[in-house]
Amino acid sequence: FSSCCANYGRVYHHKADYQEAEKWYLEAKDIREKVLGRQHPKYCVVLNNLAIVYGDMGNYEKAERLYLEAYDIFDKVIGKEHPTYAIILNGLSTLYLALGRYEEAEHFCIESKVLKEKSLGKEHPDYAICLNNLALIHEFMGNYKNVELNYLESKAIVEKVRGKEHPDYANSLDLLAGLYQKMGNYEKAEPLFLENKDIVEK
Repeated sequence: FSSCCANYGRVYHHKADYQEAEKWYLEAKDIREKVLGRQHPKYCVVLNNLAIVYGDMGNYEKAERLYLEAYDIFDKVIGKEHPTYAIILNGLSTLYLALGRYEEAEHFCIESKVLKEKSLGKEHPDYAICLNNLALIHEFMGNYKNVELNYLESKAIVEKVRGKEHPDYANSLDLLAGLYQKMGNYEKAEPLFLENKDIVEK
């Protein structure tokens, strides 16, 4: 029944009906706490989903509390090799970025990146996504050199794995071109924007 409640929560969340989503996720959380205990991965999953809802509602204090509870459970009991752990790390990183707490956002994003590298390797698309996330954080921090390095590495991975006609590669070009435009390096930005345009047209 907890899965049904969680599914209802997901449906209402997608509909942006946060009050209903919260209600169903809280019921799923209570059931899983009673049946599975607070040290079970499925309990952490519902904590994560509920935290996302609170983040979307702008209730960052509740979101942070739930993310940190899940983080603590993985850290002390379940272990950091579990796939859901990376989801919690991404949630914390995204939350702290939204709050302007960039160093904390960077910390959890780097931890997620290291985990992805260890579990999937440095040529996996999910690893490339981690690099893009880290680049975004560094952009907010004003560290454009690191932004460029992360985007270039991500682009190389996507090119190798997806090919040069894939939408993900076009997105990599767009991100890098946007960075060069912000830096005032229009000579580097223009060919990337044009290449992106050609891929999108095709």
